[in-house]
Amino acid sequence: MRRAVLVLAAACHAGPAPVAGTPDDLAAYLRTVDGADEATRRAAIAGWMLDEASWRQTLVEPYRALWQAYALRYAKASEPLVAQLAARGAISARRHYAGDQALTHAEARLRWTLPVQYPSVVAELDGAPIDAVFVYDGAQWRAIVGLDPIILERVRALDPACEAKLERAGPTGRCTEVAWLIEDAALRDQAARFAHACQLAATLCGNASP
Repeated sequence: MRRAVLVLAAACHAGPAPVAGTPDDLAAYLRTVDGADEATRRAAIAGWMLDEASWRQTLVEPYRALWQAYALRYAKASEPLVAQLAARGAISARRHYAGDQALTHAEARLRWTLPVQYPSVVAELDGAPIDAVFVYDGAQWRAIVGLDPIILERVRALDPACEAKLERAGPTGRCTEVAWLIEDAALRDQAARFAHACQLAATLCGNASP
């Protein structure tokens, strides 16, 4: 009887469960993965991969065509997450907004892959970014993992110097504005538009390291 009362009291103290699909919901979910045994972590992270139908419903053009590359690389790209979530720590999550200065450069660029104001979420473990953009599919959390390197490779194959400028694009700034144009033109095979964007980036993105 005493045990039941303590469990009930703890549940009441914890308050209601977070609303599904919110940053609080993601943080609560990640706390069930963080610090779990390796098999549990691997199974959970494998389950974050979007299938092709969900990918096409979630991402915007021209990124929809990259699902196969994403799927082929998902296991390798998500491997660092298995290691990062091995040790239990403080999990936090927030909406994935363009212009958020706390975003990594990759997280900032991945904002372009989603519709305006799409409720994607990013998370941190002990203040360090978890290198994924999370999306809720109505039933569970999924993750865009490893897509930014795929895009950078596509641009590098067209113009290595231009790709180096693209890598410098962070959450805000004139470089970021033209960087979107570089990606979009490259993925749509628009050669003249791509060349023009790269010319702009040569001026706007400077020579500083990312």
